[in-house]
Amino acid sequence: MHIREKQIGGQPCHEIVEEVRHSADAEYRVTVSLGRDKEPENARRRRHTTLLGLERSLQRLEPLRAANPRFARKCDALNHRIDREKQKIAELTNAIESLGESLAETPERASGYRNRPGAGGALKLVSDRSAATPRRAPGEAIS
Repeated sequence: MHIREKQIGGQPCHEIVEEVRHSADAEYRVTVSLGRDKEPENARRRRHTTLLGLERSLQRLEPLRAANPRFARKCDALNHRIDREKQKIAELTNAIESLGESLAETPERASGYRNRPGAGGALKLVSDRSAATPRRAPGEAIS
């Protein structure tokens, strides 16, 4: 597995692809799309941010669900989008782990991947703090 860059509409698009060989030819199967992010960790961080935004929107609309059928449909749509986003995050996480394993099998590719500018060492995730948890003001003591 490796990261491939394609040009779509003049814009770069990155994908984690798997090489599939048929006799003498090699084809690439897209495992997961990274969008404009070259780093898989950044793509996963962006997906987590999107998921948090969807969950916050649902929390704001949930009290209004019974008041109007339109709000109920909106809540159902948000629930569906949240499920899809969680599924995409799981697929991306699996692809990142497989990418790491395939890079570990070929040390020269792994060192090239790790030594690239902007390549982070450890994976970092965004906070899973819910929207109901108030933010503390800058300079405020932590309790």
